[in-house]
Amino acid sequence: MKKISMQLLFLTLILVSISCKNELEKMLELEADYKVIELEYGFDNYRKNIMDKSEQIIIKQRNIVIIDVDQNGKTIIEDNFVPDSLIISEFKKYITPNPTDEEMPMTIEENFQYSGKVNKHKNIIILARYNKELNYEKYREIRNRFYLAYNEIQNEFSLSKFNKSLTELLKSNEEEDILKWREIRQIFPIRYTETVD
Repeated sequence: MKKISMQLLFLTLILVSISCKNELEKMLELEADYKVIELEYGFDNYRKNIMDKSEQIIIKQRNIVIIDVDQNGKTIIEDNFVPDSLIISEFKKYITPNPTDEEMPMTIEENFQYSGKVNKHKNIIILARYNKELNYEKYREIRNRFYLAYNEIQNEFSLSKFNKSLTELLKSNEEEDILKWREIRQIFPIRYTETVD
């Protein structure tokens, strides 16, 4: 009887290990299906913007734009003090693709259906570090300026390429206008992150 019990136990262990191996292989197959997507894109852009498995995100030092805001709201972009009134214009210099300036984030040329060939940033990351003692209202005011800079750049591009503002494209009933709006979001993605010191 003990011999039969031992054989059943041994057989059960073999079956469990084979089953676990099959499950593990299935999990590994699923894992291989995961794709890295751009930080900014939501679900509506997911299918168009998944990256090939062989493509890796490589962040070089010049692709990271560092912003420091102290407890009084003094803003420093890439080691340069920027008065509040100039934050938008100064920040736009970094988020506007500039292939001729080696100090600015790297760019690549890409061809789009409606926008044609344009330069866009390659893996740019904006890192804003806020002092934890900063007043919330001041934080909100400064942060909004960064988003306004993104909005201005996207809007200026839209007006120059399509003779329509971003709002006009977004509110349009024409599918082509919505696709143009999505293209602009791909050309100028918002890759803004925050930390608190």
